[in-house]
Amino acid sequence: MINRRQLLRTGRIFPLFSVCILLFLISACATKVRVNMLQPAAYHEASLTKTVAIVPFTGPGGHEFTAEIESVLAGIGIDDKQYFTLVDRASIDKLLSEMQMGQSGLVDPNTAARIGKLIGAQGIYTGRVTQNYYDDNRYTERRRTCVRYEEKRDRDGRAYRGQCLSWRQYNVNCVKRAANFSVAPRLVDVATGRVLYSRILTATQHSSGCDDTQPVISAMVLLDKAKEIVKAEFRMDIAPYYVTREIRLIDDADGIASPAAKDKLKRGLEYADRGRLDAACELWGEARIAASGSYALLYNLGVCAESRGDWDAALSLYRQADKSLGKPHDDISLSLGRMDEAIRNRARLTEQLNSK
Repeated sequence: MINRRQLLRTGRIFPLFSVCILLFLISACATKVRVNMLQPAAYHEASLTKTVAIVPFTGPGGHEFTAEIESVLAGIGIDDKQYFTLVDRASIDKLLSEMQMGQSGLVDPNTAARIGKLIGAQGIYTGRVTQNYYDDNRYTERRRTCVRYEEKRDRDGRAYRGQCLSWRQYNVNCVKRAANFSVAPRLVDVATGRVLYSRILTATQHSSGCDDTQPVISAMVLLDKAKEIVKAEFRMDIAPYYVTREIRLIDDADGIASPAAKDKLKRGLEYADRGRLDAACELWGEARIAASGSYALLYNLGVCAESRGDWDAALSLYRQADKSLGKPHDDISLSLGRMDEAIRNRARLTEQLNSK
């Protein structure tokens, strides 16, 4: 039996629990929009070196990975413009042959600079694959299966199995597989022979399986997945890249006295929820005329400015929303931080995009 103290404690806990659930549901159901934001490359000097050539990589699978790195560089485009210009592979192979280097791959910075000058490149990518293998750890797992059941009958006389009376135990063969890929690319500046970019990029992919369940993923598939991770990291190192931000909109009508403005706030959220942010922004702009002090409208219009890349306007609107509300708000704080970062990165991003 539950005593009085337990009832009182339960009475306090359940309302609190209900509030937590309600807040979670409100947060989960809030209208969100996705905004693509261009980020500067992590290695600024590498991103400014636009005309490049690739000397075959050394190490296990290095020659094959060279072609994959070429594909990464050739596939980078910003605003429908190819970011890098690649020297023709045939020209590089011809020169290496004439220099009696064959496919020796990794070269010292001075040699790389000399090669680059001969083929008209600003930079030379070279590198070495240091890991390209997989390990299997074989083990067994214990299983059991019923070999004799209790026989029972239902009211209609039909037989069915009851509880198990006898079990048989057995082992099954299993495998834990780890695929490891690591590469050390570097970029040499042709004009100076200086190394502009040098990193060790590593990725590991795991899979496990048993004979009687799902099979272990093949080593080649796991290695390909590890390579994709490495290539994605390499791509963000050497060129600007887009990230997708999911930004939550605000539906609070506080500070909006006009019924028409409230209606436009609501309808704008409905448009945004259906991927029509353009129509939503137009409605919120109209509503702001009648409710200039609404922090929700100011914030949502900040999201509109951010979505079109006008970071100064977005920052101004987020600051106005923050001042209008007069107390901390998680979404506003996140947006202020996001815009501060974007504006700090703007000069570097502009230089990367406009360099020749």
